[in-house]
Amino acid sequence: MQHRCPICKTPTDSQMHGDFPFCSERCRMRDLGNWATEKYVVSEPVFSEDDDEPDDSPEPKDSPEPHDRDH
Repeated sequence: MQHRCPICKTPTDSQMHGDFPFCSERCRMRDLGNWATEKYVVSEPVFSEDDDEPDDSPEPKDSPEPHDRDH
């Protein structure tokens, strides 16, 4: 798979570069450093904190069945 290094934009190949998608260990470590110093951040949580809590809202009631009318 061919790609460009996200740090220096050098073309990389998954079959040739052991550090893929990076072109080198240097670029891989720079990327790790960017995460460690919070240069990169996740903008929104993937899950809200409320997702772990059970939903205790009332369940919707079924609507009554329509009656067949004989005409």
